Amino acid sequence: MTVHRNPAERRRARWMGPVMVVLAGMAAGTPAAADVVEIPEWRNAFAAQGVSGTVAVRRLGDARSFVSDLDGAGRGLTPASTFKIPHLLIALETGVVRDLGQVYRWDGQPRPIAAWNGDNSVRRAVEISSVPVFQMIAREIGEERMATWLGRLGYGNASVAGGIDRFWLDGGLKVSPVQQLDFVERLLLGTLPASTRSQTVARDAVPAERLGCGVVLRGKSGWAHPHGDEGPDVGWWVGWIERPREVWLFAAAVEGHPERIREARRAVTLNVLDRLAIGHDASCRATAAALPVTRVAVSRPE
Repeated sequence: MTVHRNPAERRRARWMGPVMVVLAGMAAGTPAAADVVEIPEWRNAFAAQGVSGTVAVRRLGDARSFVSDLDGAGRGLTPASTFKIPHLLIALETGVVRDLGQVYRWDGQPRPIAAWNGDNSVRRAVEISSVPVFQMIAREIGEERMATWLGRLGYGNASVAGGIDRFWLDGGLKVSPVQQLDFVERLLLGTLPASTRSQTVARDAVPAERLGCGVVLRGKSGWAHPHGDEGPDVGWWVGWIERPREVWLFAAAVEGHPERIREARRAVTLNVLDRLAIGHDASCRATAAALPVTRVAVSRPE
């Protein structure tokens, strides 16, 4: 008998296989991710783009994360629009957002990004990183509920200092690359203290692109400009790679001149993923068995 699935069910089925394997391992006593292994050679990817920063990678359910810089991997930075993932989850849990099709009306104030100047659904607002839409959502949630949920989710330092509609842009909220991996992992495993539906909707909202050979990348970008022009801008790219038999998480924080950050955050991430043969067309030739964690930890030639 042929079973016909709708697109959402097919997306869920594709990555739930690796997730179920991970959950089975956890039930059997597999330790949670804790160790961090530094791979200094990955810093060359930043140097090639004329920027600095840190990239962190982890296979879903593994006990180790691999990073380009140990200090940077644990340093809290402003999350900017990567916060839209937990932000949406909180909005769903508080009832402020019903679903991704909910539309927020433009307030008529012109803004420098053309896509923001119009009505946008929640899904579209995530795709275009609409600050105005998520500021409206934040004000509806309110500071008290937002602070409670940040603490409950264990996201970064859980600070809402700086104003309810600014705290993730240039306020007190800070999160490290490794903490980004921790949050994404719990979201994919469905182990956050939130409903299954809310976690599923939040996952589905993250922009996706097909890399070929059954490999899908989902990632959310972010760009933080320091308050008062103190220090370099920070560009984020956070998400995961869905492969036929495994899922890899990534979080890249790139610091430097604004003109370089936009392209560098993606270029650095893909460079590292390619070195691991888990991104781009390298996936055509690689299998899950070809990528044991022990190989990831060793230094690789350029």
